[in-house]
Amino acid sequence: MVAEITPKFADDHRFAADDEGVVTPAILNPGASSPLYLQLQRQLRGLIQAGEWRPGMRLPAVPQLAGRFQVHRLTVLKALAGLKRTGWVQTVQGRGSFVADRLPEAPGLRPDSAFPFEGSARLASEGELGSWLGETLEKAQDTHLVSFSAGFIPTDLLPLEPLRKLTTQVMRDLGSEAFMYAAPAGHAPYLQAVARWLESEGEPIPEGWGVRAIPGAQAGLALVVEALTVPGDRILVESPCYVGALALIHALGREAVPIQVDRAGLDPDRLASALQRAEAKLLFTVPSFQNPTGMTLSTQRRERILALTRAHGVTVVTDSAYGDLRFTGKSLPPFRCLEDAEHVIHLGTFSKSLAAGLRLGYLVATEGMLRRLAPVQEVHQIAMNPLTQAVVARFLDGGGFKRHLVRLRRALKERRDAMVEALQEHFPQGTEFTEPKGGMHLWVVLPEGISAMDLHREALAEGLGFAPGPLFFADRRGTNCLRLNFSTHTPEVTRDAIARLGRLVHRLQNPAKNR
Repeated sequence: MVAEITPKFADDHRFAADDEGVVTPAILNPGASSPLYLQLQRQLRGLIQAGEWRPGMRLPAVPQLAGRFQVHRLTVLKALAGLKRTGWVQTVQGRGSFVADRLPEAPGLRPDSAFPFEGSARLASEGELGSWLGETLEKAQDTHLVSFSAGFIPTDLLPLEPLRKLTTQVMRDLGSEAFMYAAPAGHAPYLQAVARWLESEGEPIPEGWGVRAIPGAQAGLALVVEALTVPGDRILVESPCYVGALALIHALGREAVPIQVDRAGLDPDRLASALQRAEAKLLFTVPSFQNPTGMTLSTQRRERILALTRAHGVTVVTDSAYGDLRFTGKSLPPFRCLEDAEHVIHLGTFSKSLAAGLRLGYLVATEGMLRRLAPVQEVHQIAMNPLTQAVVARFLDGGGFKRHLVRLRRALKERRDAMVEALQEHFPQGTEFTEPKGGMHLWVVLPEGISAMDLHREALAEGLGFAPGPLFFADRRGTNCLRLNFSTHTPEVTRDAIARLGRLVHRLQNPAKNR
């Protein structure tokens, strides 16, 4: 699997080589959300990394570059200025621009870090972290704050009109039934529509398995933890891990056992070691566009993790919250669709792919497992309302959801690209960040010595928000890390806010210059 982590100013592969190795730049797109000079900057940087221009070589003159890429000379000058500022190019008065003698570090040019996402070994103090689930949602609704904390579909990407029409139709068709209890397992048309949708995506529910409605993936995880474990039990989690999972495990008195995530996702070797050292009941994983790093587990790793957990009698709980949001490459089969996956519980939700306020998802497991979960679920929620379930069912069956995903994926890719470009331009050298192929968030590792907690305090004072790294670790490490959600704001807002955030990072990195 190709690593999905981008060192600052690394190649983004938006150029190609033919069968003879001749590099051909991609065509610049004037209609794209990314400005032409940034597109050109990426192209030139990529050509340097591909070896067309080697360290010390003189670059073509500005008029030649303008002709080659069909842009104005001022666009070329802005692109070269950015490359000079970031260490890729140096200018000699009267002679032109040259590739720098020593290039910024890139994959393959620096020692590999087995687990690059943990950042600094320094730990955050207990008092530095609050009730971040509630605070994050409150901050996301603060119109005076540009927040990258919470990942959800913003109002400009919601399919409001189709949902409004379907809600009107469902209320008319169901009458008073729309406001009664649904069956404990869920509204039958909804369960059937979910099954049909999964089958259309190549992920059918096999014989002996079933599906139940749940009020979002978080509720599904809580149900599984309560039904299958007791206080004091160990639960294996990714490190870094989804903050909601850590908060839930802590609140219910269970112990989170971290397993490091590397560039290819959850590491099976570390999992094997943990399984030998400690008896655990569950493994919780987000295999596609992992929260918070955005990494995706390869099929080979999924198969090995499945075999390891099966051998040790550990139930695997997979959260597919972002599974529908791939905008690059091919989807991988979920754990439950692999061979010998009877010990897998699959959580799905429409909170990330359709609308956060729906609070509607589904749980797929063997019929035997569903029977174990049912009593606990019914005690907690008795039943869910049929109105929302019926609306989503019709949206799925009528093709509205598929059309919505096409638009949503395109917008998320544009927003990710805008954030990546802004990070490349405005954050200091030595910053690392992931470039996920889907989902809603990416992970940033700042240069050693910069505190994400200090940055967060400074950012809030400037009207900016993000999620500091220690939230995502069971032991509160990751103090120079942060998670940024790119879904929430338009590319224009994102570029401006990341530029402002970058200035704060530089200020923290060089405090003497700001006295």
